[in-house]
This record gives sequence, structure tokens and C-alpha cells, in this order.
Amino acid sequence: MSTDRQVVRVEGRGPVAMALALFLSRQGFDAASISIDPIPAEIPAWLESRSIALSLGSWQLLSRVATLAPAAPILRVEVSLRGRAGRTRMRAADLRAPALGYVLRYGPLHRALAAAWAAHQRSAPPADTSEATPALTVVADGDPGTASKVRDFDQTALLAELVVDRDGHGAAFERFTHEGPLALLPLPQARRYALVWCARPDEATRRAALDARAFEAELLAVFGGALGALRLDSDRVLTPLQRRVRATEADPRRLAIGNAAQALHPVAGQGLNLGLRDAFELAALLGELRASNRRLDEVAARFARARRADRGLTVAVTDALAQAFTFPAIARLESLALGALDLAAPARNALAASLAFGLRNA
Repeated sequence: MSTDRQVVRVEGRGPVAMALALFLSRQGFDAASISIDPIPAEIPAWLESRSIALSLGSWQLLSRVATLAPAAPILRVEVSLRGRAGRTRMRAADLRAPALGYVLRYGPLHRALAAAWAAHQRSAPPADTSEATPALTVVADGDPGTASKVRDFDQTALLAELVVDRDGHGAAFERFTHEGPLALLPLPQARRYALVWCARPDEATRRAALDARAFEAELLAVFGGALGALRLDSDRVLTPLQRRVRATEADPRRLAIGNAAQALHPVAGQGLNLGLRDAFELAALLGELRASNRRLDEVAARFARARRADRGLTVAVTDALAQAFTFPAIARLESLALGALDLAAPARNALAASLAFGLRNA
């Protein structure tokens, strides 16, 4: 049993790091018990405007600790196959939920979490922990590093923003092609969508170099006319895609969560949401240890067990979705499977719920 103050050191200054600090505050950790990297007042322009898709579960968790900016609700997700008959639709109404998720920009999310953390610090000014040895260090930013397990998808994501001709009325779109998934997510501004178009690296590079009109024509041919005309309204950014999972830490006083633990394919938008569930679960376990006056570094094994199912399932599902529809030899089976999912409401709703909430208990 320890009577000394136990400090949790949070390495990071992004949404998962700030969320962890705020979740810890709800577990009774005062500002003097949480050491976090300084939160920048300004962020780069390219990051400010980046679109972020929060699942309903993540939105609910963050709403407990911060006042979030207005966001575009995802009321349904239209899933289809290019050139094949299979399709399905997941609806928030079928889950009796207000939305399946919400889309907002990185800048407003960053500022909302930073403001909440600043308010917590003002309520109990932090002690100087610069010389203290933390009971636990949590790496919450960055990537899994060179010691991670890597899967190369041989895909590059092309990111851009579009102005569309028709209002999508809260619809997000996931269209699977033989090259990889193509997603359109509604943005808070009317008739604006975020595009994530995954394809072979050479094809993504070629499309990024097209003039705007040629790019729009090719996109329309692949996506279809559900939103009418599609107009490019931003620079195009290319991101190589790999799945990387961090090797287990040998030091029980050091843990990794979020992108520092696992970097996922963007299909289904689960990377940040998995990291936020990591943060919530870790804070809850640390709160239990603190309440029983036990050492915080006892959390490592318990955290690994608690997160194994959610992490494992999310990695497996995103891996499968990233490439499952790229094999022509089984195209007919995929089309039949998606059609069957559309007819089987319990299975469809179970998939929607797992994407909205993960496997957390909160």
C-alpha cells in the first residue's frame, strides 16, 4: 500500500492524450497527479481542417468531459460494391440512436478538449511534477514504432473535400471497389463531404495529379450519382496505408494507447475511436487502483486483458474490410454476402452497433 502521490505521465498532446487526462480527472485524479505534454494553442493549418469521424460511443464519452463543437450527424451508412449488386444500409433509427456517429474538424475538437483540460487545471493548480518519477507513463501520441507488427495493404489513401450537388441528409457512404474502399463522410457545412479514396499507390498518385475536372469525372464514374455532381474543393493529400500494432512493452510502468499502440486502415473510421476506448478503459482501471490505494503500475496486465477483445476484433474487421472486396475470384460471394446482410436485420444491426460502440462497457 502506498500513501505517496502517484503521478500518471501522459506523453502526447492530441485528442487521445487529452481525453485520457480528462477521463482520469473524472476518476478523482487531481491536476497534480496528471502530467501531460503542453497543449499547443495553435495547430498547423493542414491539421486544423482535417475531418474526424467520431463513433456514437466516442461522442458520448467525450461529451462527459468536454463541450464539443457542432458536428454533422451520420444518420445512416450506405454500403455498396462497385459493379456488383450487393448493398446494405445501416440506420441509426434501427438502433434507436440519435446517430451512428458524428463528423467534425480536428481544430474544433482539439480546442474543446484543450479548454476542458485548462478548466480542470484551474480548479486545482498542478504541482511541479517535473522531477517526480511517474508511477505510470502512457504513450498516447505518435505511432507504434519500428518494433511493431506490420501489414502493408499496398494501398494509398487520397484525402480531399468535395462540394456535392444534392444534400445527403446525414448519409455517409462506403463503396468497395476492386482497388480498395472509397468513403464519403458528411461535414458540418451543408453539401460538403470528406473523401477517403483508397487505391493502389500508382493509381492514387495518378489521380492526385489529374486536373480538377478530370478527377471529378473519374470519381463520379466510380462512386456514382447518389449525391449528384461532385466538385473538388481542396488540395489532395496522399497517405500510404499500413496496419501496425506495437509490440508489448517490457516495462509494466509504461503503456501505449491509441495510434501509439495500433495504426489501422481508415476503412470504417475506427482508429481514433479505438484509441478513445483505450483511454476510457485505462482511466477506469486506474481509478479502481487509486480508490483501493494500490500501485498504479499494477494496471498493465489488467489493461491488456480488458482491451484484448475490442482491439483484436477491431483490427481483424478493418483488415478484412480493407481488402476483402479486392479479389475478383470471390466477387460473387461478396455480393451475395452483402445482399444477405441487408436482409438479415439482426446481423446488420449488430455490425452497426459494433462500429458505433466497439466492445466497451460504459
